[in-house]
Amino acid sequence: MRLLSQVNLNSLKIVESAARHRNFTRAGEEQFITASAVSQRVKSLEDQLRFKIFQRGGNAVSLTPEGETYVSRVREALERIVAASMEATGQSQAHVLKISVLPTFAARWLFPRLPLFQRQYPEIEMRVSTSYATNEFATSEFDLEIRYGDGNFPDLAANLLFKEDLTPVCSRRLFHEILGDRPLSKVTPDDLRYFTLLHSDTCTQNWQSWLGFAGASSVLGEAKSIYFDSCMMSYEAANAGMGFAVANRAYMASDIRAERLVAPFAVHHPNTAGWYFVSPVTAPYARKVELFKQWIMAEAALTQCQLDAEIASGPVLRHAMA
Repeated sequence: MRLLSQVNLNSLKIVESAARHRNFTRAGEEQFITASAVSQRVKSLEDQLRFKIFQRGGNAVSLTPEGETYVSRVREALERIVAASMEATGQSQAHVLKISVLPTFAARWLFPRLPLFQRQYPEIEMRVSTSYATNEFATSEFDLEIRYGDGNFPDLAANLLFKEDLTPVCSRRLFHEILGDRPLSKVTPDDLRYFTLLHSDTCTQNWQSWLGFAGASSVLGEAKSIYFDSCMMSYEAANAGMGFAVANRAYMASDIRAERLVAPFAVHHPNTAGWYFVSPVTAPYARKVELFKQWIMAEAALTQCQLDAEIASGPVLRHAMA
């Protein structure tokens, strides 16, 4: 048996690639060698280590318990080598924070607040990607993601920012055009049948959920509807006076406070799902990630406190449009 001090660095890279793809062929394509060569490198390393790294099964492979631990440590070591090389050549990424965010969350909640983080931590360079797709941290470049869900994200650390809380909103001008100066105490969810409902292909159940909770399910069959390909577009349409959108309160709070929109119904319909700060459990400590986490959790807590206070005080419509 060859000495372990003679382990080939390329063999470690090949094993890490095979573990990430769970496939020798794809690992070979990434490393520009054949699948057979990958298999030979893996077997040679297994002979040196005297334990199996992979369980073979057709085209797919899986890590053994010993292999899982070994590859995790190899991956951390390779990451440190790359980081050291980049730092030595002035290309360190320690100050670059790469995040993936849902588009509507980014536009309606994060972006208005992000300048606060930039002013507080000017040394951190932000790289923000917006997407509805989730990423595998092992194969992506992202440090963290903001995801929507119930908090069950296997093998990931998830911290709740705030839960979804739905309410219908429309422009003040449209509200008065349809209902005149009717007092809010006289406006009911059934009155939505006189408006156009703005739907989203990415939030298909929101109207059904809210109307069912409010006891006005029949409105869905009576009101006109317009469909958009995203929640964000339905919110913009509401601002433009096209109808009522059912929206997350946190997204629309600034428009409601500025009286661009009204949320006339006192029906409080919290959702079991929400938005989470998600990161790898096994990721090494990174100052940039921890600082962003502390900042965004504080901002989310402030948002929740403001929403709780506004919900407690009830809907307000200060004056009619001229």
